[in-house]
Amino acid sequence: MSIIARSVKIAHILGVLMFSSICIYKLLAKGEPVQQGALTIVKDSNENYNDEDDGVVTDEEPQEYVDDNIEQFEPTDEWKTVKKGQKIPPGLHVRMDFKTGLKEAKLMSDSKSNVEQWDAGENIGIINTEKKRFTRDELKAALKDFKYKDETSTQEKENEIKKKFRSYDELKKDLQDMQMTMKTEGEIVTGLVKKLKAPGVDHVQLKVLLVDLEYYLHQIDNAKIFSDLGGLHILLNLINSSNTDIQESALHTLGAALQSNAKVQVATMDIGIMQHLLRTLSVDPNDRVRKKALYAVSTLIRQFPFAQKKFLKLGGLSALANLFTSAKEENIKIKIITLLTDLLLEYDWNLKQGTSTDPVQQQRLNQYKEVHLRESMSTSGWCSLMTSLLHSPTGHDSVEKIVNAMSTLVGTCKAEFVPARTKLQALLGEYQKLAEDEIQEGSEDLYHSIYSNIKSLVQEIYREDL
Repeated sequence: MSIIARSVKIAHILGVLMFSSICIYKLLAKGEPVQQGALTIVKDSNENYNDEDDGVVTDEEPQEYVDDNIEQFEPTDEWKTVKKGQKIPPGLHVRMDFKTGLKEAKLMSDSKSNVEQWDAGENIGIINTEKKRFTRDELKAALKDFKYKDETSTQEKENEIKKKFRSYDELKKDLQDMQMTMKTEGEIVTGLVKKLKAPGVDHVQLKVLLVDLEYYLHQIDNAKIFSDLGGLHILLNLINSSNTDIQESALHTLGAALQSNAKVQVATMDIGIMQHLLRTLSVDPNDRVRKKALYAVSTLIRQFPFAQKKFLKLGGLSALANLFTSAKEENIKIKIITLLTDLLLEYDWNLKQGTSTDPVQQQRLNQYKEVHLRESMSTSGWCSLMTSLLHSPTGHDSVEKIVNAMSTLVGTCKAEFVPARTKLQALLGEYQKLAEDEIQEGSEDLYHSIYSNIKSLVQEIYREDL
């Protein structure tokens, strides 16, 4: 190596040493401890420098002299002075004061009393005494025993499963047997109709058959099968029975067959059941039978303008009025009001579809235009009947339905609604208070909606009065 190169290298080493000395001096001046592993200069044992090993900067810590006669360091939770030459096991906090050269150590903060030191020559460390330890022979024996027991338990489990469950062949045979005896719902309805037509069926059997049919006839396809088999004629005869239980069951079954089923509705009108239903609805002495007749009429005329027109022509509103005035249960009166309100809303909705280009909808619109329900309700005294419910003890649901019905008819029945303003004003004040309490509780659901409807109704009536 040339003299210039050696000079540059020596200058570099001296710069590093000077920088390290300045850092150590500043740390000592501030009183801060210097961590172990500080930079040291390691010289070659040979005093003659060579080109490669003039002086090497390393991060290695100088080997400390260890005296085997000194007792082993026993760490605790508190800082403890490490004597010179004592072995420090790994896993400890260690600190050193560079001013005094004092070294201290303690257990880690998460270390507990369930640890102990072990020393196996060159290997020194800390172990957890709470964890169970096994020798190599113990582990081998345990694994061998585990494998043996696992094989036994698996075999036992397979035997147990075979006892609880049937084989594939057994299941296949059972499924074949089931298919031989399984019936569709249509076949069940057909069988029930045959039993209804059979002679000598007593009242108890009839009632059971009608209850079973009512369950299946909610399905549109089943109701069509029932109608095609002549089941509607059977129900017509049973509606005129002298036994009230049979009458009630027959009306309920008819209502199930008619519900949202246009084909069955048409077939029912064709055999003239409407007249029988209205007569039962109006004059039958049994309230339960009349209630079931109301259900059957309701399912027959909903979404069926032809039946609604026939209903008005045959005096259906008068029949409903007779039931309304004679009914002892307010629930029946509310059902009647709800039915009429739904029919009015249905009428209004279909009239709004007048711009539709669908030929079917156009035909329905022409049919609805022939149903003069509002005018018929006004002339038959229904406006006054509605207001009579405002003076009876009713629940919130009933009040809402009555107010909705009056709002639907307010354009036709304003004159009849004027005497009810006092009661409406009282209800308005009552529901205003309930709505305010409801808003304070963080919701605007029931009472606020009823209050808004009553307020709109009152304003409409007063506007007519002005």
